[in-house]
Amino acid sequence: MRLPSRTRGVVLGLATLILSPILAITLVSASQPLAPRPTTPVAAAERVARVQVRAAPYAVAYLLETAPPATPPPTAAPTPAPTAVPTAAPKPRVAPAAPRPPVVPAASPNSIVGIIEAAAARWGVSGSWMVKIATCESGLRPTAYNPSGPYIGLFQFLPSTFSHNGGTNIYDPADQANIAAKMLAHGQAHQWSCA
Repeated sequence: MRLPSRTRGVVLGLATLILSPILAITLVSASQPLAPRPTTPVAAAERVARVQVRAAPYAVAYLLETAPPATPPPTAAPTPAPTAVPTAAPKPRVAPAAPRPPVVPAASPNSIVGIIEAAAARWGVSGSWMVKIATCESGLRPTAYNPSGPYIGLFQFLPSTFSHNGGTNIYDPADQANIAAKMLAHGQAHQWSCA
């Protein structure tokens, strides 16, 4: 029976794949002479010695194949890491204390400065700012008088400005401080050249 050419190629390829390893094993076996099996322990030792002498490069491979597995060489115990010598923690730097402002005793409520500071607190204005304005304008004298205006009192009001803002007694330091604090709180600092 005649097979198509394609089928013949497949059959020849399969035969080659199957027969190639068998042929290779047969050829390798035929090139190495077979030694008779030693019958006594002395003969076996002589054979091992002959193999070692005859095939020095191959002896190591032969011995490795027949020798029991070697145990790994012992490893040295790990050396402990040196311990750090404890050192004292650095002391935190302490910033020098800020100098304290001088303690100024509170003004007596009946003094001119006390009256001005009370009015400033009532209207939410800086008391020291108001004291500075009154010092500049009148030298803290409730009866100060400047004829060029006329400007009168602690904050040197014109009588018309003082009465227009609700003042009643221009020579009363409490009334003057109250009206000045009210005007400063409402943004009228431009009324004083010392402000």
